Amino acid sequence: MTTTDQTAFYVSTQGKDSWSGRLAAPNADGTDGPFASLEKARDAMRSSDADSTYIRGGTYRLDETLTLDSRDDGHGFLAYKGETPVLSGGQRVTGFASEGDGLYSAKLSVANGLDVSIGGVRQQAAQTGDVDPTAPATSGWHMLKAGTDGASKTSFNFSAGDIPSTLKPHAGLVVQTFDTERLKDDISSVKTIDQYHHTLTLDDAASYALRTGGTYRVMNDASLIRDAGEFGWRASDGKLVVKPEHPASFEADGVVVARLGSLIKTVGTSNLSIEGLTFADARHDGAALSMQGGQGNSVGGNHFINVGTAVSLDGTDGSRIAGNHMEHLGANGVSMFHAADGNSIYANTIEHIGLIAKGGAAVGGTGSSDTLVRNNDITDAPRYGVSFKEWDDGQVNRNNTVEFNRIHHVGQETADGGGIEMLGRSGTAMGSVIRGNELIDTGGLATDGQGNWLTDHKGWGISLDDLTSGVIVRDNFVKGFAWAGIYVHGGDGNLLENNFGVSSRAEDPFIRVEWVPKAGADARPHDTTVIRNLAAGDVPIDQYWKLLSPGSLTMDGNLAATGRSFGPNDAVFNPGFTDSARGDFSLKENADALSQGIHDLSWSSMGVDGYHADSSMPLFWDHAA
Repeated sequence: MTTTDQTAFYVSTQGKDSWSGRLAAPNADGTDGPFASLEKARDAMRSSDADSTYIRGGTYRLDETLTLDSRDDGHGFLAYKGETPVLSGGQRVTGFASEGDGLYSAKLSVANGLDVSIGGVRQQAAQTGDVDPTAPATSGWHMLKAGTDGASKTSFNFSAGDIPSTLKPHAGLVVQTFDTERLKDDISSVKTIDQYHHTLTLDDAASYALRTGGTYRVMNDASLIRDAGEFGWRASDGKLVVKPEHPASFEADGVVVARLGSLIKTVGTSNLSIEGLTFADARHDGAALSMQGGQGNSVGGNHFINVGTAVSLDGTDGSRIAGNHMEHLGANGVSMFHAADGNSIYANTIEHIGLIAKGGAAVGGTGSSDTLVRNNDITDAPRYGVSFKEWDDGQVNRNNTVEFNRIHHVGQETADGGGIEMLGRSGTAMGSVIRGNELIDTGGLATDGQGNWLTDHKGWGISLDDLTSGVIVRDNFVKGFAWAGIYVHGGDGNLLENNFGVSSRAEDPFIRVEWVPKAGADARPHDTTVIRNLAAGDVPIDQYWKLLSPGSLTMDGNLAATGRSFGPNDAVFNPGFTDSARGDFSLKENADALSQGIHDLSWSSMGVDGYHADSSMPLFWDHAA
């Protein structure tokens, strides 16, 4: 076979970088074949007319991040047809010795972090609090106390006995902290532990001042290991210690310590294709695929597992992130920031995220406009399903569309989160749309100043927070929310139309509209329109809607489970109605009838089960050789 007429390069675990890379497999006499490394293929494409590299199946352990730039415009790294290439940023650890009691240790040159897997399954860093598998969100945490000088971002007081007296700061020891509202967690190296004053000092400041009643856990010391599936670093002899669930096979299964934060990084690269690859074993504080600048990139049909954030778009425009499976992530699914505009995030499955860092989203954007988030299947996230934030710092969010996503079981470990959030501190009309989404079980978890857990606390279905304005919320289904199914918190000119909500508790209204007192009179909502929405549940009719200083409001044509209309159409609505006749139109007996009461809503189009490729969402990730 000749090699000069080949139009692509190939990479294989059986390859050599000294070969031409033009053959998919080594030739018979072993004189030519595919490359061994992605770096060699990258360089070869830069100096030839070939614009595609096909990667054969197998695991490629990367010692450093593959970096691409404008010289790689229009190129593609694609899985070879029918094969699964795995890019791993982890160190395979061998040579474990038994220490008894189910513990095994192996020498490392550098301390492990929080990302360790065995047989492809994430393990849990040993911690000071004991984890109850039946209550993973609330167990394993200690309640912290503000210091004698008040709440601080760099230190807190702990109760005697919570941190063993033998525990000393070392390279691998970290502390994870939450303020009482559990809005965002922080992970920092431990600077000092003062057992006499019961004070712990952080190397890095927390995002919020640590008040009494907040929570913390100290992690990654071998002496804290209790249960199978845990690991820790032992600084005294430089060893990783594990307690595997399957001692007989754990080393053969593969013990991997994540070392790289990013596996592929692009800087100003445009029209790049990355398709069919598996990204694995990257640190929770990095993005497995990190894109900076550039435009028109396509990321499709990939598998992201045991990494931090799957894909980050930093000022990257007009790109498609579609058909990917993102699971067991240390942090987020897709993150967009610094004017990452015009991107399409569709038909992805994103599940079990935030396994280490808890404050992010399956799909999140800050200062990102003209984004389409469509037909994604999102489950199991500690805070948000989808979140677009505008902090009034010049990073605006405009004309974003979030539609036909299925979002279940999110907001389980934090408060003031939930299914879909838009935050618009500038108060400027966003021109965004939230429609046709199915949102079920949006959680909400916090603590109070006495150290008690607050469940079902601010777990919104859809939240238009802090002056978010000019958003259309239409044709959504919300159920299993806390405090409100749809929440308008200040902001002007929002439309809530044709949504269906199921309220399970009287204290959780379907729709809640209120002002933001801390932002002054300008934060009283104006021109909110709430029309033709349908509420169900076994609660009095007046409790489906909660209006707290709602400002000017149009509210008309809404229906409740009693079959009664709710109105009339007034410029300023006064909810002075009574519930004199509930009737027999109960949720349990008439759920099907209620769902039929929503007009112009195709339930089959919700989530990836109803996904069909069209001109706006092409199945582009099937270019394998």
